[in-house]
Amino acid sequence: MQWTGLLEVATQGRGFHPLAADLRRMVSDSGITTGLLHVFLRHTSASLAITENADPDVLRDLETV
Repeated sequence: MQWTGLLEVATQGRGFHPLAADLRRMVSDSGITTGLLHVFLRHTSASLAITENADPDVLRDLETV
């Protein structure tokens, strides 16, 4: 089984934008319970950072770099 969805995120420029809740909702809406999630970022200057979000210092460090 395969499912494709589109998530558009409006931003105000540079910064971090949490996607976990949106991605969880999309996976739930797909009806698929087991598999692999591929995330494709269309913007050339976008990056995907997967972190545990346990320490606020990590986000600050990433924003500083």
